[in-house]
Amino acid sequence: MWRGTRAIVHLDRLQHNVKILKSLLAPDVRLMATVKANAYGHGAHEVSLAALAAGADQLGVAMAEEAMALRQFGIAAPIMIFGALPPRAANAIVEQGITATVASVDDVRLLDQVGRINDKPARVHVKVDTGMGRLGVRDEAEMLAVLTAIEDSSYVQLEGMFTHLSSADEMQTEAGFSYTRMQRDRFLAALATARRAGFHVPIAHLANSAGLLWDASFHFDMVRPGIALYGYHPAPDWDTPVELLPVLELRSVITRIASMSRGEAISYGRLYRTDASERIATVALGYADGVPRALANKGYVEVNGVPAPMVGKVCMDQLMVNVTDMEARVGDEVVVYSADLASKASLARHAEVMGTIPYELLCGIGGRVPRECHPKLDVGLHDAL
Repeated sequence: MWRGTRAIVHLDRLQHNVKILKSLLAPDVRLMATVKANAYGHGAHEVSLAALAAGADQLGVAMAEEAMALRQFGIAAPIMIFGALPPRAANAIVEQGITATVASVDDVRLLDQVGRINDKPARVHVKVDTGMGRLGVRDEAEMLAVLTAIEDSSYVQLEGMFTHLSSADEMQTEAGFSYTRMQRDRFLAALATARRAGFHVPIAHLANSAGLLWDASFHFDMVRPGIALYGYHPAPDWDTPVELLPVLELRSVITRIASMSRGEAISYGRLYRTDASERIATVALGYADGVPRALANKGYVEVNGVPAPMVGKVCMDQLMVNVTDMEARVGDEVVVYSADLASKASLARHAEVMGTIPYELLCGIGGRVPRECHPKLDVGLHDAL
């Protein structure tokens, strides 16, 4: 951490968000904390422990490698993989007691074989494609064939069925609401078909953050919040009383301040030229750390609490800001992504300026940026979870 660049992860804010979201659920509805992509850039190990301690019932990840990493950290809580089942990972998934997603009879047969070899059950959720077009059984016959294969297996256990909403963050629009309601109704029909055929489905789930926040008709037996855990509403223009707190700040330091004359060029491509005599500060992070080049001449940082505009193209390892007429010295701390939604330097504002979503900026924070978690977790927490 010699460079001074770091991401500060406020675990107390994360736990606040978990508790707020839990308060919206009926007592028998489970909450799965989505911690894929290194917990949206926050640090999967620490976030998982904090979320479980705050009341999350289990964890969700995108791929087997993420699940195995959590097991290696000593996390024993239930973990589900959302993505397709890689045949080469099947043995590790069963050995480590990870829940897999299945979407074909071949998936079930593979897990049955692996379970038989290891003499351990393979736990699965059946994915139903209700309109996302990405993964899952596509029709009634395909679904019933998968469920029958599970029932015929001695080693594959059906834990649940689920689907994923493609447009829940657009439910404030007529088109978004209509499509999301259609997905919910298709999922209800699939569940009814499965149950009429005699299959017991212990856990049904489809709600992401937006579905959770919209209303209880999307909660079913479990919800899978992602971005809401990290303090961002999936649709910021919704009128909702839920107070989510951004969890992460990205900070660095000033390494140089130069007095520039009028007309001098800053950074690659001379995209910015000084309008007058200006003080230009260099900050020790760049696009390799996750600050997009698209923020050139659009983004802001905070220097000693005062907004300062980014000037010129963001470099791989450094960026420049205009600190004319403000207190700034070499070594001063700079807030690049603020956790204050009202700040010009907020991550949410940067995402809006770029025409993207907070998810992309959070997940883009590079691996060479140290994560500092506050407060520190109880070292004995591993054993409790």
